[in-house]
Amino acid sequence: MQKQGKREITTAYTSQQANIYDQSRFTKPQGVCVHQREWTTLRTTLHLVKKEGRVLEVGCGTGRLLVEVQRLGYHVDGADASPDMLDKLKEKLGPDGSDTSFWIAPADKLPCSNASYDLTYAIRLLNQTESPEYALGVVGEMIRVTKPSGYVLVEFVNEWRPRWGMGKRKTTRLKPSEVAKAGIASGASPMAYYGNFFLSMQAFHYSPAFLLPLVNGLDKLFSVLFPRFCSRCYVLFKKDAT
Repeated sequence: MQKQGKREITTAYTSQQANIYDQSRFTKPQGVCVHQREWTTLRTTLHLVKKEGRVLEVGCGTGRLLVEVQRLGYHVDGADASPDMLDKLKEKLGPDGSDTSFWIAPADKLPCSNASYDLTYAIRLLNQTESPEYALGVVGEMIRVTKPSGYVLVEFVNEWRPRWGMGKRKTTRLKPSEVAKAGIASGASPMAYYGNFFLSMQAFHYSPAFLLPLVNGLDKLFSVLFPRFCSRCYVLFKKDAT
């Protein structure tokens, strides 16, 4: 089932950008390595959910991660503000997407009923929102649509990271502690903190292919040891049972 909201929602991803999004970011060895790191983190959380459970990706874009979730046998729906990105996702899924619901919707106003999903996640979304206040509101909205005792995985750009190189670009940054507080205020308890790209995502994109195994190995080690100091942080919540 495919559902769409109003197409007038403002989004940074135009039709042209949607057409080149995957090719420009995730086809080279560096991009593939970045994708695998993000997918591994998400897959760790998926193991908490039974295959018959329902999963929602907020800010699903062209479905880079949603498709991976579906391949594991989960029922996964998607919401995104860009109709053009969703169109690319539907092309990818083809007939396999007939049971998937898609919504063109802002992340802070999801057209989903309360307590609908066993797992709700957002990766590479909150840093693109208009403000920290809006981003923290999205955390609460994700918790709203999640079932009691269900899980919410929130990824964000870390406020504590130095702003140099690509890190100087304007983006919404959050502190792990304030994300945790927003989740607690919305009725969920932090279970775990994860991190990726301690050496920064730039370290991957600027590394020649032959150095990627070394860069990736070092980054994994430091990301496990110091998750709250990574450039990309994750907070895993479990929604309160009552």
